[in-house]
Amino acid sequence: MVRSAVDRDDGVMNTTSVLTATPAPMAPTGTALVAARDLTRIWGKGDAAQVGVADASLDVRRGELVAIVGPSGAGKSTLAALIAGIDRPTSGSLVVNGTRIDRMKIDRLAAWRGENVGIVFQDFHLLPTLTAIENVELAIELAQRSTGRRERRRRSIEALDAVGLGGYARRLPAQMSGGEQQRVGVARAMVTGAPLIVADEPTGALDRANGDAVHALLLDQARRGTTVVFITHDLDLAGTADRVVHMLDGRIDTIEGGRS
Repeated sequence: MVRSAVDRDDGVMNTTSVLTATPAPMAPTGTALVAARDLTRIWGKGDAAQVGVADASLDVRRGELVAIVGPSGAGKSTLAALIAGIDRPTSGSLVVNGTRIDRMKIDRLAAWRGENVGIVFQDFHLLPTLTAIENVELAIELAQRSTGRRERRRRSIEALDAVGLGGYARRLPAQMSGGEQQRVGVARAMVTGAPLIVADEPTGALDRANGDAVHALLLDQARRGTTVVFITHDLDLAGTADRVVHMLDGRIDTIEGGRS
């Protein structure tokens, strides 16, 4: 599918300059960055068992933009949490960026996640007592502890500039709009250079204009070679993806699209 750019002049970031810039060479798309096989996530046992995801198998190629859609309770967020290494499956296998993570211990999984996955949350998840630049820097500090303070600051400034918030570095989350906070969230997700970004309803708490602007930033990351998996209820946004994964009752129902 063809990814569309967003160009608005109504008080939110104008993303045309970001999206029309010559993209960096994409990573090879013939190999899978994510290889999930028969993933199942169940909480509880017996009659009290709740199934979040059942027998989900999915490959996501390097540099691919994949949307996950479906009704509430379909298992979208559970699948995204498994792919991102936030949660572990009850059964099945999951290889992300060459590492099998489904049986990885929690402490190792947290370290692996910091280096390999950038996460964008629907509700931003910025630390309220840290400024925008400190929230972005924290991602580098946790993932790449050997990076010096000066280098962390330089990269964080570049990330905020890339999302149109270079002038907001010293602002606390409470001093920013929802759209601005989410753009800080995108900067945080991309600042470590992780090969995978997982975004769970990144536009769900935003108005249309700010949502489009945030989505355009994710499109740009995909065009530059980062693999992006995002959850959405917005079929227009899903239509910008290379493939759309439809979920129903915890299972992958259909998968549309795909590049040859």
